[in-house]
Amino acid sequence: MPSCLRLYPILAALSALLLSGCDDGGGSGHTNLRLVNVSPGYDSLDLYANTADDDTDRQRVAGVTYQTVSSYTQLESGTYNVKFKRSGVTSTLLTVSGRAFADDTHHTFVAFGSAGHFASLQIDDDVAPPDSGRAKVQVLNVAEAGSLDVYLTESSVSLDDATPVVAGVAAGTSSAVSTIDSGDYRLRVTGASDSDDLRLDVPNITLDSRQVLSLILTATQGGVLVEAWTLPQQGSLTKFANTKARLRGAVGTTAGPVVMRVGGVGVLNGAVGVVGNYAQVEAGSVPVTLTVNGVAVAVPNQTLVAGGEYTLLTWTNASGTQTTLIGDDNRLPTASGKAKIRVMNGLSSLDVPLTLAVNFSPIAEGIALGQASAFTEVEDGTDYQLDVTNTDTAANMVTKTSVTLQSAAVYTLFMSANGTTVSGTLRKDR
Repeated sequence: MPSCLRLYPILAALSALLLSGCDDGGGSGHTNLRLVNVSPGYDSLDLYANTADDDTDRQRVAGVTYQTVSSYTQLESGTYNVKFKRSGVTSTLLTVSGRAFADDTHHTFVAFGSAGHFASLQIDDDVAPPDSGRAKVQVLNVAEAGSLDVYLTESSVSLDDATPVVAGVAAGTSSAVSTIDSGDYRLRVTGASDSDDLRLDVPNITLDSRQVLSLILTATQGGVLVEAWTLPQQGSLTKFANTKARLRGAVGTTAGPVVMRVGGVGVLNGAVGVVGNYAQVEAGSVPVTLTVNGVAVAVPNQTLVAGGEYTLLTWTNASGTQTTLIGDDNRLPTASGKAKIRVMNGLSSLDVPLTLAVNFSPIAEGIALGQASAFTEVEDGTDYQLDVTNTDTAANMVTKTSVTLQSAAVYTLFMSANGTTVSGTLRKDR
């Protein structure tokens, strides 16, 4: 046999070895990855994936903007470390290690979280479809709004008579997959175990026969209401926006009891010197009806952004009764072990600017009548002292001792007065 012919089997064997060495994922097939960005703290994200024995960051998905989903990118199957980075930034937000991706599979990473709270959840996109007339649903709670219940009912059904399809989905987690009848539903989301704590109401959502669907619950700008996205298996995102805002009334005026309606919703009824409870109001330009001591006060329409949180403060100066629409930031603090606190000035009978000190350290100064300070983050803990003083004279207005500020909580110290008698009410907003 010619020597050149004897080389052919050897060359073929070497070629096979070289080709197998090109598989950096350790398998012979391929897997598919994509990225969803529903993280309000990060406008554009990149996804990197590299094998455990490869220290080189290999970009797989680039420039996924907020509220969008990328197309799938194909990798060799195997085990990978997955990294998330801001687009164009070398530092890593999060590394998810040791993720095994089998041949011919599809996986979606859902990136979420406000600034300082970045996280991700993984969806496996190869779930077997259910029988005809049925649908499979998995809930991802990425809203930073606490633990949530999800109801899918007929439109007229009261939540008092309903059972959640998925109950108690903790923040930052996903539920098990539930199988239910396909069809048209009314979607409602509430706080866990509290059907009166409505966070989202969508009149109609359709679950197709044999559909496998991820229902992603996301944050709003106020921090408590939520929105929803549907993501069919290997499909596209669809948003179900929240059309509501939350608003409460606060009474700083000393002219008498206050009755307030906003957008046709009653928020105060004969109140004096208080901060009321939040009520949901349709967002947009909304009318205000206000009476103080039985006398009507003209108030212009107020503009409320969907998902926002507000306090409508009524107060009095030499010109008469005034109102201020104050934006409330009830989002989580930017780091664990922190609380947020501010002061709101309703001292109508005194009309002085205020300084708030926490453990003798001023955190807000010169807060005028009818205004509120920005929120300041402080360490959580017990035995705090809060002091409110007149900014101009340093005269003490209120001192509170042995105060507990809980982690991840939001507080407003509301200042009001009856004549020269000053009160400070520490309100836990979240």
